[in-house]
Amino acid sequence: MADTHDTHSAISRRNILILGGVAIVTAALPIAYTQMEPDNHGLADMLMALLADPDAAARLGRAWQASHNAPRDKNVVTAALKKRLTPFGWYNGGTEQDLRASLVKSVRHDYASNDMIGVGDWQLARTSLELCALAASVTKDKAEHDAPDHG
Repeated sequence: MADTHDTHSAISRRNILILGGVAIVTAALPIAYTQMEPDNHGLADMLMALLADPDAAARLGRAWQASHNAPRDKNVVTAALKKRLTPFGWYNGGTEQDLRASLVKSVRHDYASNDMIGVGDWQLARTSLELCALAASVTKDKAEHDAPDHG
């Protein structure tokens, strides 16, 4: 019987260091891609511009946030909306018309798949409520920014 140890070459310290470096670089790739991707600030602004009455949407968003464990952070809500809209044609750098079309498709999909949420006496599409939650977080951020400092 041949010794199986003779058929495999030994891994040198140099190879281990190279493989370790590759592992570190590979682990850092998602962070690098996140840094390279445009932020969602522009998307939040575009979404807010589509609202006919941001204050009314914000009131509905706050009601949802109060009655459910809905997200309140602007960045979290915007990222959730982006994730929801992407399968329906939204992409970073898209136009207002692209965004509006993606929203319409997403809301229709919510209705078709019964992805509805009750707030008070209303049953609303999840996409619509996430947009309202964004309005609530934006108006909250604006109110905190505009509030006089009593310190």
